[in-house]
Amino acid sequence: MTNSNKLFFPNLEGLRFLAFFVVFINHATGSLGYNNHSETYAYIRSHFLWNGDLGVSFFFVLSGFLITYLLLKEKDLTGTINIKNFYLRRILRIWPLYFLIVALCLLAFPMFENILPKWFPIGVSTSEINKWFYLTFTGNFDYLYNGINNFMIGILWSVSVEEQFYLFWPLLIAFVPRKHLFKIFILLIIGSIGFRFFCAKGNPMIMKYHSLSSVSDLATGALIAYLAMKQNVINWFENIPKYIIVIIYLILFILVPMRFYIWKFGIHYNHASSVLPVVFSSLFAFVIMEQNFSKHSFYKISNWKVISSFGKYTYGMYCFHMIVFFIVLMAFHLMGIHLNGMSKFTFLFVLLTSFFSTLLISELSYHYYESFFLKLKNKFSLIKKE
Repeated sequence: MTNSNKLFFPNLEGLRFLAFFVVFINHATGSLGYNNHSETYAYIRSHFLWNGDLGVSFFFVLSGFLITYLLLKEKDLTGTINIKNFYLRRILRIWPLYFLIVALCLLAFPMFENILPKWFPIGVSTSEINKWFYLTFTGNFDYLYNGINNFMIGILWSVSVEEQFYLFWPLLIAFVPRKHLFKIFILLIIGSIGFRFFCAKGNPMIMKYHSLSSVSDLATGALIAYLAMKQNVINWFENIPKYIIVIIYLILFILVPMRFYIWKFGIHYNHASSVLPVVFSSLFAFVIMEQNFSKHSFYKISNWKVISSFGKYTYGMYCFHMIVFFIVLMAFHLMGIHLNGMSKFTFLFVLLTSFFSTLLISELSYHYYESFFLKLKNKFSLIKKE
């Protein structure tokens, strides 16, 4: 196999793990039942810890980038895109673990419903969800129509959005001439902003979970994949001065806690909330490009070997972590550990146990379950990801 058939972006593994970690902390502080009434903790939680949805946005941008880059590379190498093989690759990567989680949440964990105390922070009931949404990769619409009633299966909403994206994306790349793709990606981003402005109108559920709201993240990733195929763009990122990189990272870190104050836009709130996701997705896109191509990065995440080594397990970490929260809480409850109004030390204990258990279960899942399907997936891959 020639080098043109290999694809490896070493810094993306660490970024993927950090994105998961942000989501993990968000869900841990929101669903484990810990309530610290100090103003300091409330400030930190609302301004920093509860920004985990940005981790999902980063995943969307990253998915848009990688999938589009792979498809464009395939088209360059062969003159076409094998759409059947694309779908088979996605099925073999996503479906086995996805449907395992669905089966556990719909069939196994509801059996615990009658033995859970009323204060238990994570529910297992499926009575208020529409199971068909999760069986058809439209779980985000269960959130929109029925609300957030089951966190363990509900987190699959983002996988649903990505599967919807994968359904039509290879068709777009295959049949639309390359010269028109840039305009289409821009129109998708603008259309997503318009949807949030005219249809969501500040409704946080629609802003966050609707497929048409999320498409701007995916299209932003696709846009930078298109640009990454151009040598002049790569040259620009290779030579971008370090001080500009630092400034853009600082802007990102400053904007994260300032999301809390978006309500202060008053009558212009709808404008700001419609555009802000694109601001973050653009910053995430810069991080991806800078980490991949810049020669003057102040730090390459691949140098953090431990973090980068976990990157390939992040799909499993994301799918399993809410289930792990439930299992850890249930185990501690059965051992007589006081969880109703838990202390900060108990919360820290639960948090660390859940985190390392998630790492372990995800690694075992990857090597002893997912790897079987990944080997089959590679048979349908023209371009191999190392």
